[in-house]
Amino acid sequence: EFSGACESSFALSLIGIMALLILANTLEPKLTSIDKITEKYINKKIKIQGEIIEIKNYQNNKTLEFFYVLTIYDETGRVDIIFNEKNLLNLKTNQDIIVIGKVNQYKNNLQIQAEKIIGL
Repeated sequence: EFSGACESSFALSLIGIMALLILANTLEPKLTSIDKITEKYINKKIKIQGEIIEIKNYQNNKTLEFFYVLTIYDETGRVDIIFNEKNLLNLKTNQDIIVIGKVNQYKNNLQIQAEKIIGL
């Protein structure tokens, strides 16, 4: 009788952990202004909104794949968005977008590796 109770509470714990993992991957972070992005956000998911002020494309010398750097601006500052998609979803300068992605650091500059870009 005791081992049956342990098995069911273990199963229930596993279900709870799975539910938390699913929620953690589907819930979006709240909107953050660009000036609030600091080193404490490195490797954390963030959501920002801003206007595209520059679009550059580069090619990775090792993989030969293209990637894009979008510089976006809000009233508090600017930040670079790294984006690996083949097409740019028809993004253009002066367009407002929402970006969800992880903050990382490149050459002492904070940037965001985009997971999702939504054109407004």
